[in-house]
Amino acid sequence: MSKPSVLNNSQALQNSPCIMIAAGGTGGHIFPAYTVAHILKSLHTVSLMWIGTSRNREKEVCLEAGIPLHILDVTGINKFLSFHTIVSIFETIRATGTMLSLMRKNKPIAVIAFGGYVCAPVLWAARLLRIPYFLHEQNAYLGRVNRLYWRGAKKVFLGFPIQNLNMDNSRLLLTGTPIRSAKDDYSTFAYPQGLRHSQPTVLISGGSQGAQSMNKCLLSTATYLVSKGCQVVWQTGSAGFPEISAAMQAYKSVFVFETLADLYPYFTIARAVICRSGASTLAEIAYFGLPCVMIPLPWAADNHQWINASIVEAQGWGIRIKQNENTGTMVASAVEKILFDSATFEKMSMRALDNSPAKAGCEIVETIAAEVKLT
Repeated sequence: MSKPSVLNNSQALQNSPCIMIAAGGTGGHIFPAYTVAHILKSLHTVSLMWIGTSRNREKEVCLEAGIPLHILDVTGINKFLSFHTIVSIFETIRATGTMLSLMRKNKPIAVIAFGGYVCAPVLWAARLLRIPYFLHEQNAYLGRVNRLYWRGAKKVFLGFPIQNLNMDNSRLLLTGTPIRSAKDDYSTFAYPQGLRHSQPTVLISGGSQGAQSMNKCLLSTATYLVSKGCQVVWQTGSAGFPEISAAMQAYKSVFVFETLADLYPYFTIARAVICRSGASTLAEIAYFGLPCVMIPLPWAADNHQWINASIVEAQGWGIRIKQNENTGTMVASAVEKILFDSATFEKMSMRALDNSPAKAGCEIVETIAAEVKLT
């Protein structure tokens, strides 16, 4: 059942053009949306509304940015008929009715959708009311909601060259996935005691929600890297933190965190990253010009992480490794080559920078502004 909730009733909504942003579910959808929202507010006189869920970080992000949040509690519709599927269909229909009322009241000039099931009723309502809408697909394989609505979009912005559509289509625009800008200097950042900037550093991160199965594969990798004179910064996620922190307690060069509010200070000191292959994670890694070793999430929808990783590997700045019983050994070997073969490091680093999405947010905003004639 969907129920709208507003966190900030700004009167500005009545005084300037309104744009609705739809994103929810994971940080991979939310943070690119936040970047575009920030650029929109900084460059144009526009009021924003965010349509999201109550299950992730939308509330936190919107409060920080001063953007009104309307909550739609919808869930994904399974491919197979079940009680859950029927409930989800009715939730989506009801949420679409909510969005029709909200759009008629606030008269948005455009909708920008960044993915997640919450986008389905938003885009359905926009299509019914003939409101221009734009999509961003972070991954190399068009997701389920975007597959339903891309033909009616003004533009579909892409994080990677898309694999299940013809890239010659005029609606598609390869921008990269928007990421926030880094500070010029992190010298005053409070790094953990004992961390040495001069020591080769490897960052392990499974994304915004951690990666418990990946963590277990990398226990031997971490100890091997330490034996080679490296230090490891490891973001485990909440599920894996107790096990990994206990296992690494004896190693003074391994710094284990349940979560890191900001990875950017650690990207600046890292020489390589071990990660899943979610689009936002890879976008940030490319932005910092870092080589990476990717262990794609085996059960990602449509196997999109494996496809993302294949593109990064082809571009020359990442190494893709399948998650299995040999993962730890293979990752250790790949990271060792990156760290201690200067030619390999320099080549991969330059290839990463070649694919940096530093300008993605501005390109998306400029394109939308031209399409809807924003001032």
